[in-house]
Amino acid sequence: MTTISIRTPADAIPAEEAPRGPDYWLLIPTLALTAFGVAMVFSASIPFCSNPESGKLFHYLWRELLFVGVGSAAMLGMVFVPLRMVRRWAGPLLVVTFALLAGLFVVGTEVNGARCWYSVMGFSFQPSEMAKVVLVLYLARVLARYPRGVTNWRQAVHPLLVLGLVVGLIAVEPDMGTAAVIVMAMFVFLHVGGLRLRDLAAAGVLAAVFGGLMLKTHPYQVARIKSFVLIVKSLFVGGAAGDFMGAYQQRHSLVALGSGGLTGRGYFQGVEKYYYLPEVTTDSILPVIGEELGFAATALVVILFAVLVWRGMIIARGAPDRFAGLTAAGITCLIGVQALLNMAVATGLSPATGVTLPFVSYGGSSLLFSMIGLGLVMNVSRTIPRREEKRGPDLRVIGA
Repeated sequence: MTTISIRTPADAIPAEEAPRGPDYWLLIPTLALTAFGVAMVFSASIPFCSNPESGKLFHYLWRELLFVGVGSAAMLGMVFVPLRMVRRWAGPLLVVTFALLAGLFVVGTEVNGARCWYSVMGFSFQPSEMAKVVLVLYLARVLARYPRGVTNWRQAVHPLLVLGLVVGLIAVEPDMGTAAVIVMAMFVFLHVGGLRLRDLAAAGVLAAVFGGLMLKTHPYQVARIKSFVLIVKSLFVGGAAGDFMGAYQQRHSLVALGSGGLTGRGYFQGVEKYYYLPEVTTDSILPVIGEELGFAATALVVILFAVLVWRGMIIARGAPDRFAGLTAAGITCLIGVQALLNMAVATGLSPATGVTLPFVSYGGSSLLFSMIGLGLVMNVSRTIPRREEKRGPDLRVIGA
């Protein structure tokens, strides 16, 4: 079995060489996706705020701009915070995260049967978004102790146990979509960090058992899977797709994407956002883009995410120490997996999950912690010496 090892401090370029600045190939797609999100959230929110006399026409727009402002400030701060301080605070932040996740069952706000948010003065905070970033930082700190990879199951227990506890708290809110994103992204990340496939496979079996128990106690999640099977059957075999919630969402997502053609109906001219697509400002933002701006804009969104993930992994490979490289790799995995899963739901390739599109969907917590994560990745890019740019990133393949 082979895994990728991020370079250890012993392999780093001499400290006297000046590091480069933040990676603009990472910053540009981030800002482009965020600007795209502001414009499309405003359009998607029109059906709910279309009465100018109510004074709420720009409600979603102003709030999204506020989120962007706060998130941009946080991202800028993360670019310049010392990474050694981030590493030191990973443990205490994990404790705070556990407390916030557990507190949801006591004072959390229940929406659609799930306790996922704290509500304060008209604003909501979702701890699971914070948990994604903090989990990466903590696991990066743990895995940084093993520069040659995790070579036995005893070393694997600690990171897998922490991952299981975080995912378990999120899943029982219940928020199975976020839990699924974290599991998929962290499995990729842990393998990059040196965990053996046999250990991940054993953890995967336990995760599948736990997922099966969650499905048994939450019938609507079973309905989503059944609806996915029905819509796939209707596409390849024929027959009705059924009236399940997931099939309804995916049918209208496909209608929106298909009716946009190459260049779309025009900005503000979408039809499916008028109470056909559920959660148009969050889960279904991509179909709104496809209907109003067409395949060209949808493809641009995909390309921007591809560039972001590519640059994130390049930065991870070139990082001067293992903790920095693992941090960049973990954040990149999170954003890439979440974007991929949202797009898979929109195009009928996955059951409905309730997962938002990073940087593009409406939501303060998601945008804030996505930008904090990207700020940390750009922070890592600043630590790569200039000579590293010329000779390219270095990989060492190890056996475990």
